[in-house]
Amino acid sequence: MVGMFPGLMIFSDPAPADPKSRTPEAERTGFSFSIDEPVSVVSPAVFASPHSGRLYPKGFLEACTAKTLDLRRIEDAYVDRLLADVHECGSPVICGLVARAFVDLNRAESEMDPAMFEDPSPGWYGQRSPRVEAGLGCIPRVAHNGTPIYGHKLKREEADRRLEQVYKPYHRALEALLKRAQAMFGQAWLIDCHSMPAEAESQRSPDIVIGDRFGASCSHGLADFVESLFRQRGYTTARNSPYAGGYATLAHGQPSLGRHALQIEIRRRLYLDEANVEPHEGFLTLRRHMGEIAHEISGYTRAEVGLNAGNTKKKAALDTSAAKGLGRKRP
Repeated sequence: MVGMFPGLMIFSDPAPADPKSRTPEAERTGFSFSIDEPVSVVSPAVFASPHSGRLYPKGFLEACTAKTLDLRRIEDAYVDRLLADVHECGSPVICGLVARAFVDLNRAESEMDPAMFEDPSPGWYGQRSPRVEAGLGCIPRVAHNGTPIYGHKLKREEADRRLEQVYKPYHRALEALLKRAQAMFGQAWLIDCHSMPAEAESQRSPDIVIGDRFGASCSHGLADFVESLFRQRGYTTARNSPYAGGYATLAHGQPSLGRHALQIEIRRRLYLDEANVEPHEGFLTLRRHMGEIAHEISGYTRAEVGLNAGNTKKKAALDTSAAKGLGRKRP
């Protein structure tokens, strides 16, 4: 399957406002996310892939000391393509477009490593976490195998720019989709999809890890149901170990408020040649299974809000301006 899928895409700002004052990394990103909308929204589920972006700013690559392949190997490569059929089940799919090495969409914006910056924000000092300590904060410090991304310190304004251009637009759009689902159906269900690298594996590592923050981010029924769907198709599964759920699961998983969030981690070796970041022959089978599983999840969430195929609610959507008009823009 080599060459069947697009690799990284490089872009630059064609008309910088002030070329003399900007750093090499400071380029406008354009679209920071894509949304695949169904013909008709008939489910309160929203699917997301925040880490599968493969757009790289040209100036960022020029400023990096890490090899491009090492940057790509921290992507959840092609998870967006695994979800390509999911919108057909009546649920929207939102995907980050810009590379995780540039900005990590599944972190709190305050999860920054002050040591990376010449002039760190005082607010960052109170947001230490194991992810930040490992170099994988909102602005990552390291690539594959802990390879340093930069040979110099960044300015705080560079972090602010990435948040404004990439991070915040994605999260506004995700919030808009969840608000729309809740307005239409009374509840919203986020299914946040990721892939896990070989270094997270052991000889007995599972194919799929279901994360619900130990029951805090969604109903036990959903986690049990999704786990059973993968097992029925021959995948081995685990719950909350080693991944219990990231920032999106924590931020949006509030069952008492009608918001549920579940994280799905997929073993990369099931579909990807990790060394070359190329899908292999297992990709098409897994993509088909993800489409089937998404259909089942959409049915489950409809039933949870009292709907079935014959009586789907039709109610005006709210707060969709952040997502309006994007359509299918995944590169």
